Amino acid sequence: MAKLDIRTPPQRRLGGLLDKAGPTPDEITLFTQELSWMIAAGVPLGRAFDLLSAEAADGRLGPVLRAIRARLRAGSGLADAMRQQGTVFPETYLRLVALAEVSGTLPLVLNRIHAGRAQAQALRRKVGSALVYPSFLLLVAFAAITLIGLAVVPQMRAILPPEPLAGGGDQAIRRLIGLSDWLRANKLSVLFVGIGGVLLGRILLARPAIRLAISNISVRLPGVGPVLIAARLSEMTRTMAMLTEAGLPFAEALRLTRRTTTAPRLARTLERMEAALRSGQDVTMALRDDTTIPPLLVSLLKVGQETGNMGQSLRQAAEVFEEKTRIALERALTLMEPAIILVISAGVGSLIYLVIGALMSVNDLFL
Repeated sequence: MAKLDIRTPPQRRLGGLLDKAGPTPDEITLFTQELSWMIAAGVPLGRAFDLLSAEAADGRLGPVLRAIRARLRAGSGLADAMRQQGTVFPETYLRLVALAEVSGTLPLVLNRIHAGRAQAQALRRKVGSALVYPSFLLLVAFAAITLIGLAVVPQMRAILPPEPLAGGGDQAIRRLIGLSDWLRANKLSVLFVGIGGVLLGRILLARPAIRLAISNISVRLPGVGPVLIAARLSEMTRTMAMLTEAGLPFAEALRLTRRTTTAPRLARTLERMEAALRSGQDVTMALRDDTTIPPLLVSLLKVGQETGNMGQSLRQAAEVFEEKTRIALERALTLMEPAIILVISAGVGSLIYLVIGALMSVNDLFL
């Protein structure tokens, strides 16, 4: 039986084929479900990996499973064999598997991991699907405005007089034509600047201070803020519930959740909870300092702390926040679609207004 190792895992390999073209999160989730089914049915661990490797022979998951199987043959535990596969398996996943190997509850823990990952991925897919239509509207609007600006507006030069009108009625359309000409003449430079802006944005987003500032701004945006807060709290509480119900100490569950969360503000709150727990204080006091944490979560954690059933309280909190995410998302979409249509109408309407204004000015000149 494998020995439990709750120390921080060694630095994972950043290079190599597995890190460059590894399996998708959905593939890892499906693999977890199939492995739990096989072990629960009495299939030996090595045989289970042989069967799964044969099934995924031509996919991206195949090399990972064969590498794990080779480690198992060499005498490694399952968690250690998975840890050697780079960043394929998250740290929380590895800690739960290590706990399950020690306690002999691998099928149960794998099933819980699958359930947690499946719920999180379903929530992300729901948010992503809900953003498809607004994104399509914005893309169509950008394409329409670009087409009008680069193809239609320059044609207005043919009807304008050589000299600007005395009243300045054609001043705006002349500026727009000048901008269109400049963009057409410097399209490669604009493209390179755009690519550079994207790369610079990625570099800046890698800085914790920048991410924290963006997070603080995002949660205050009307419509978007409630969705982000509810989704992050749902993911955080679900992860903590899974870790504590698997038998991990609450302090370790807090640390792992902090390391895996994508919200810098929540990570700082979890860090304060860790500090409070180490000093013997009430961990819910750290939650009260964060204005984005609803009182409901504080109450549920207080109950879990007093009853000694923190896992159940966290699971109930995750279910509540999942429902809140769904409701907040529906409300945001109800407001977002009319707002986008209004912005599109204003942009296209402004261009049309400039074109018609120029035509009227020229027409007045010849009357």
